[in-house]
Amino acid sequence: MFLGNQQIKDYFEKLIKSEALNHAYLFHGPEGVGKKLLALQISESLLGPAYQNTDLKLIDKSGEEIHIADVRELKNFIHLTPFGKYKIAILNNAHNLGRDASNALLKILEEPPRDSIFFLISHLPKALLPTVASRCQKIRFKPLKKEQVFNHLINQQKIKRNEAEICSKISNGSLGLALELANNFDGFQKNVNLLNRLIKAGFRERFDEAKKISASPEDLKKAAGDWFVYSVSLTDKKLAKEILYLNNILSRPQFNHRLALENFLVHL
Repeated sequence: MFLGNQQIKDYFEKLIKSEALNHAYLFHGPEGVGKKLLALQISESLLGPAYQNTDLKLIDKSGEEIHIADVRELKNFIHLTPFGKYKIAILNNAHNLGRDASNALLKILEEPPRDSIFFLISHLPKALLPTVASRCQKIRFKPLKKEQVFNHLINQQKIKRNEAEICSKISNGSLGLALELANNFDGFQKNVNLLNRLIKAGFRERFDEAKKISASPEDLKKAAGDWFVYSVSLTDKKLAKEILYLNNILSRPQFNHRLALENFLVHL
């Protein structure tokens, strides 16, 4: 279900009706606001369900680099004669394109097949190669309104009202994040309570907790992720910056994660 940014949906409905689509679009804006969903809905409108498997290619690598081999495969796909009217390619998290892959994609975008349409999707558009971004029409998605997220949670997802209120507030207009929080609400609340307790605790208690948490790398990463979401909702820039740095260290297996956590707790 597509929520918010109705003007973008209306815009594409007019383009489809008048057959005035561009060859490439860059959908950018916050995570979890329906960028990929709308690209898929547009594709279905253009291709119909019968042609989706043959005329639609989705590259979706969350957190992984998009390699040149992926783009070469895309090139082979996009130059095939479509079974329907168009060949459509969707690159989710396009900011994960490696340099060689970006240059290879640029060559395709410079001379695209007449019947092709590209949707590049990113919440980090500045990380894209500028020449790639310049070949696309940029469509900016805005965060959803808190009321839209709240109503979806209670009416469509049947989330408890008090939980929906907290999730819609903390999500900052991202339905995807709100759903993620709601689906693991007890765990999120537990990690938030832990952070608030650590802020008030003495150093000895902090280090005792660090020993417990760091015993499970997955629990530590989940806790740090929840802490960051919570800190952003507080508009506490200093705390958010410290937690962001901690998350960056935790994403690198070569570093001592317990030491990183202890260092974070010292500066709380």
